[in-house]
Amino acid sequence: MDTTSIRTYFILILMVGIVTLNSCIHLPSNNKHAKIHALIEKTNADFYLDQRIWYQDVQAEIEGQTIILTGEAFFSIPVHGIGRKLKKSGYDFELVDNVQYLPEKFTDDLAYGIITEPYIMGRYKPVDHKQEGTEMLYGEPVRLIREKGEYLQVQSAIGYLGYIPKDALRRVNLQEWNRYHIGKQAVFFRNDTLDNGMVIMMGTRLPYLENDRLLMADGEEIPISQEHYKIIDPVTNPLRQEIVTSAQQYLGLPYVWGGRSSDGVDCSGFVMQSYALNNINLPRDSDEIANVGRMIGYPGWTEAMLPGDILFFAGSRRMITHTAIYMGNDKVIHSLGKGVQIQSMNPEDGDYSESLGRRFVFAKRIFE
Repeated sequence: MDTTSIRTYFILILMVGIVTLNSCIHLPSNNKHAKIHALIEKTNADFYLDQRIWYQDVQAEIEGQTIILTGEAFFSIPVHGIGRKLKKSGYDFELVDNVQYLPEKFTDDLAYGIITEPYIMGRYKPVDHKQEGTEMLYGEPVRLIREKGEYLQVQSAIGYLGYIPKDALRRVNLQEWNRYHIGKQAVFFRNDTLDNGMVIMMGTRLPYLENDRLLMADGEEIPISQEHYKIIDPVTNPLRQEIVTSAQQYLGLPYVWGGRSSDGVDCSGFVMQSYALNNINLPRDSDEIANVGRMIGYPGWTEAMLPGDILFFAGSRRMITHTAIYMGNDKVIHSLGKGVQIQSMNPEDGDYSESLGRRFVFAKRIFE
């Protein structure tokens, strides 16, 4: 091999080496970024099992050794869990939380609404046809999530998210919203047309104010004969105390993952069995139970909760990782850690649990 050939050979070897070195430099970084995106995408799906009620859509922008989280979510605890999951997987990046948390902020505390139409379809997108989710009935209290043009995304009393026209509800503050949850309820047992021509659909619920006066969706109080509806009073239902009494029978039992016997229970097994002893059958897991019943409490709004209602708590692994039974006066009974115990969400109580107060996301009412 002559000198020219040897020089050409070494140049080729050098070029191949440079290409290989560049590949070694760039591919791991690209692969690392792809794996981070895939991990976050999987986490979004794992945290929120039912996007009809809650969702998390978090994305990542990677700049050097910094991951900037963007997108949308309802609660910060599961989002912070992404950071822990990334570190556990070996990605020790600085994390910046730029996620938009829902609901949006609304002016003058007008973050709630009362449906003013006989019924209105909530749709998964802001359109006037298709994308049907669930209907909301006259007088139903809803929570506002966001504005989108001529539509509002709301969360219905059963928890479903949906877009409805802005003129289908009356915006109210929390104090007015409370009036539609607390006290006796008038439930219409058939379709009805009132003397003023207003159509009321079967299943409509309105607050009963005594002397046959009902609180209407527009805030007016009008007399309507009881021949149109039946009255229920959640406060006086003896089943509430019976469920709490059943729950107290488990006090002191150890926490057992998957347990639902008198030898030990996990959190959802405990709630499930306390209800089952009173002939109410619930799903097995916390996130499944969370889809049952109607919304009756959020952080900052617990006035309407009654003993026997079920509370749900967020975790870093999934949206709902814990559940408990409300006892009244900010106290809950649940199975956690050392076992079935009574704790409080009131910082002034001796049995206060900071973790419960921080992780509480909503409460559901299974029966009236």
